[in-house]
Amino acid sequence: MHWLLILAILSSSTNLKNGGDVNSMNRMAENALRKQLGGSNAVKNIRVAVQPDTGRGNFRSFNVTLDGFSADRLADLANDATQNSSSGGVYNDDYNNDDLGYDLGLSATSSTRLSGANNLDLGDILGDILGSRNSNLSNAGRIGSLRLRATNFSYGGARYDSMDAQLGEIRFDWLKALRGDFDVKSIQPGTLSLQLRGDQAAKLLAPRLPSIQNLSVKFQNGRAVFGGRAGWNSLKVPFEAGARLSVQRNQVRADDIRLSVSRLRLPSFVMNELTRGVNPLYDFDPKKRWPLAINLNTANTSNTNVSGSSAANILQMRGGVQWIGFNRNMRDDRNNERDDDRTSSTRNEENRDADSRRPSILDEVLGR
Repeated sequence: MHWLLILAILSSSTNLKNGGDVNSMNRMAENALRKQLGGSNAVKNIRVAVQPDTGRGNFRSFNVTLDGFSADRLADLANDATQNSSSGGVYNDDYNNDDLGYDLGLSATSSTRLSGANNLDLGDILGDILGSRNSNLSNAGRIGSLRLRATNFSYGGARYDSMDAQLGEIRFDWLKALRGDFDVKSIQPGTLSLQLRGDQAAKLLAPRLPSIQNLSVKFQNGRAVFGGRAGWNSLKVPFEAGARLSVQRNQVRADDIRLSVSRLRLPSFVMNELTRGVNPLYDFDPKKRWPLAINLNTANTSNTNVSGSSAANILQMRGGVQWIGFNRNMRDDRNNERDDDRTSSTRNEENRDADSRRPSILDEVLGR
C-alpha cells in the first residue's frame, strides 16, 4: 500500500499545473487525493502541505497526512502504472487535450491539432509543435522530499494503525503524469514504518491455517503468540504457541515456534500447518508487484498506539525503502507464477502422502 499512496500523491501533483498561491495549491492537492480515495465520505481527514519550486512540475516538498480511508481503491493506479511502463504510455481520457495544449503554452490552433489523438504518445501527438517555440519546456517532474503519515486505514482485508514514510527526491515525467501515465524515473532511498495490531494480523493469517478455529495473534515482549482451537472434525484442542520475531528482507518471520500451553498434545499435522502457514508473518510485497523494495531492519512489539496511549498487542515494523522499477517486477511475476505452480503441485503430492501415513487423531491426542 506504500506504493499506492505514492502514486496517488504524484497524481495529485498534476492538479497543480496552473500554479497559484500555496494555500490554494494545498487545497487542490487535497481535493485530488480525496477523489482518488473515493470522495469526501471515503476518507476522514486529509492534510497536504506543498512547497512549490521554480517551474511547473517542480516541488520542494510534499507533506501529506491521511486518516481513516481504504487504500484498496488505489489499486487501479498501480495497474495503470505497470501497464504504461511496458506499453510506452496510454493516454488518460480524464485529462482533456485542450487542457494539455493550454498547459504546454500552445496557441489555440496548435492545441486544436491535438484533438482526436487520445491513443498516441506525447511525441506522436505533438510532433514538431514542441520545436523551437517551446525549446525551454521541460518534461522533468520533481518532488524534493516526501513525508507521508497515514493512520487508521485498511488494505487487503486488514486495518493498519499507522504508516510513516520519508522519501528523498522523486523524479518523474511531468508531461506523462499530466495524462495519467506515471513514468517514475527515480526515487532516492528513504525509510518506512508500519504498525499492525494482533487481531488484524490474525485476519491475514487465518486463510493459511484452515485447521485452526478462533485464531488469535498477540504481540508482546518481542514475540508473537498464536492461539486457537485445532484438530480434526469435531475434536478440537485448545492451544497457544509462541515464536521469536525476525526480519528477512521485506518479510517479518516467526521463528522457533513452540507450544506454550496445551491441555493435550497437538496433532502433528496441525503443528506442521502452523509452522508452515504463519511464515512469512507479514510480507510487504507477497506477489512481487511493487517497484519499491522494503528492506526491514527491525520487527518489534509495541505498547503504544497512534494516539500515544498505552495499547499492547502491536507489531512495529521499520526499514528502508529503495526504488527498483516496474520492468524487473513484471519479469519476477512471470517467474513466481511458474514457481508457484511447481510448488503447489509438489505440496499436493506431499499432502496426499502424509494423509496416507497419518495416525488417527485420537491416538495423537492421547499420545499413543
